[in-house]
Amino acid sequence: MRLKFLFLFTSLLLIFSLLLVRLIDVELIKGRDFFTLAEENRYFIKKNPTERAIFLDRYDQPLVKNEKQYFHYFQKEQLYSDKAFITRDEALPLLASDSASVSHEFTRVYPYKEALSSVIGYLSPVTENDLQENPSLGLSARTGSLGLEQFFDTNLQAKNSLMKFETNALGQKQRLIEETPAVYGQNIKTALDPYLSEVAYRAMADKKGAVVVMDASNGELLVLLSSPSFDANVFEEHFINSLYKRSTQESLTKIKNYLNDEDQVFFNRSINGAYPPGSVFKLITALAALEEGAIDENTIVDDQGTLKVGDYEYANWYFTQYGRVEGVVNIQKALARSNDIFFYKAAEWLGPTKLAEYARLFGFGSQTGLQSTQEASGLVPDPKWKETQRGETWYLGNTYHFGIGQGDVLVTPLQVANMTQAIANHGTLCQSSLLPVTQQNCRDLSIDEKNLNLVLSGMLSACSQGGTAYPLFPYNSQLASVLESNLSDEEKIERGMIACKTGTAEFGAADAQGYRQTHAWTTAIVGIDQEKLLNSLEEQEPLINVENNNEANKAKWLELVKTHGFPKKIVITVLVESSSDKIYSEGSQDAAPIIAQILDWMF
Repeated sequence: MRLKFLFLFTSLLLIFSLLLVRLIDVELIKGRDFFTLAEENRYFIKKNPTERAIFLDRYDQPLVKNEKQYFHYFQKEQLYSDKAFITRDEALPLLASDSASVSHEFTRVYPYKEALSSVIGYLSPVTENDLQENPSLGLSARTGSLGLEQFFDTNLQAKNSLMKFETNALGQKQRLIEETPAVYGQNIKTALDPYLSEVAYRAMADKKGAVVVMDASNGELLVLLSSPSFDANVFEEHFINSLYKRSTQESLTKIKNYLNDEDQVFFNRSINGAYPPGSVFKLITALAALEEGAIDENTIVDDQGTLKVGDYEYANWYFTQYGRVEGVVNIQKALARSNDIFFYKAAEWLGPTKLAEYARLFGFGSQTGLQSTQEASGLVPDPKWKETQRGETWYLGNTYHFGIGQGDVLVTPLQVANMTQAIANHGTLCQSSLLPVTQQNCRDLSIDEKNLNLVLSGMLSACSQGGTAYPLFPYNSQLASVLESNLSDEEKIERGMIACKTGTAEFGAADAQGYRQTHAWTTAIVGIDQEKLLNSLEEQEPLINVENNNEANKAKWLELVKTHGFPKKIVITVLVESSSDKIYSEGSQDAAPIIAQILDWMF
């Protein structure tokens, strides 16, 4: 009996000891934690969506918009009520009579679709890396992907307003305890012209390539187009379908088609594509050789079709294509006719190391400093590079190829536009910018004005009768007939004449006949006659509204130009890639017509 009592007593003592330990643990050790949990359960924090900041164009109009998507709470007092999507028309009466039962989310609307998606980008769900870099982002947040949306994501992000409610044991909101106001992002004005971007996109007609339009005085970018492109609204369609648990099959299929597109629609060819420049590089060879005294305005080369060096022959394109020769060629004719023989010799007399120095001086081989995370640097080769990277000796043939923009040299369309901008701007190279330039970021390249004028003269001839850019001949022919004959080349350009250079760049392996595929280039300097431009305002009939039909409204554009102004001189650079449909793209035939279509629309 005594043993039973002792066993019972010991058991009770053990039980109460365990209860006491648990009580101490709950009350003293973890008491604060449990109190915090209880307090948290007592309150509910509701986040009210705040719209992301937007981009504006150069005319202060929205390039993107935020649209409210409304939904209706079935149990508005519950913390986690079922909800259903409703239209704006359905939401407005409820907002007036029972606002607590209605809420909304914001979706991004991209009115200019394919014409601007490659430069603006799109929104995507937050990733693990995003949360690590910015812990203040919520799991439901979205961040910018590609383009300006990505580069300026931090500036655009808004912090939601918060409402803290006290709740009861049934999980119902009782009273509002505290409200934290929203913190808004910063709207960003760009230098982009969406109307010209639409025109450029239509002109490219889904050809692979790029169009860059730049203010020649300061590097502002009016157009930065990569083609073919994508419609950023597809990602918003997928987001809203996911949000309201509707079928996402259609939008998901569109996104997968983009991702699997062999044309790589997310690859920004204007800034991330590095290509052999072909004959547009001859502008660098010409200026470098003139500056170093390797040639001057009196230098002539006799083109007899080919240039022989030992067992090798280096031909002029005119001889290869038509079996014809140019004869005696000076610098102006060499640029007008894009004569390879002249530039072989100019590069030889100059030397590859000096040529590489001038290429880098004009921005080749390095990023331009654009507001982007995707910009390629390209490549400027020289003898030291070839020996270091390839373990090979540089030969005279390498110099010949370098002098005409072939061989290993690679550039982006934006870099070519920047080079052309420096020539148009009296030898002052400005950093390209997608934002309005408030403080000049330019450097004087110290190029002799006389040499710049020689090159400009050759470029004017390239766009005139007898040159290579025949789709642009009508512009210069028409103006030449009415302009004073004693005007300088610079004055002719200011009055609206075009100075340009075409290029046809070989790449890849040769076929059985010895031919390589080719990309097409044309880069041009265009003077904008402001009076002529604005005079056409009275003659212009309004076109289809851009917001509804993706067609640029010419009359609206001219009204905006009249109010906000337009650059006095622009650079237009076009690249058209080789494709399976046309493996031999040619500068005058494929790239120059794109410029002609843009100018036709403008004037």
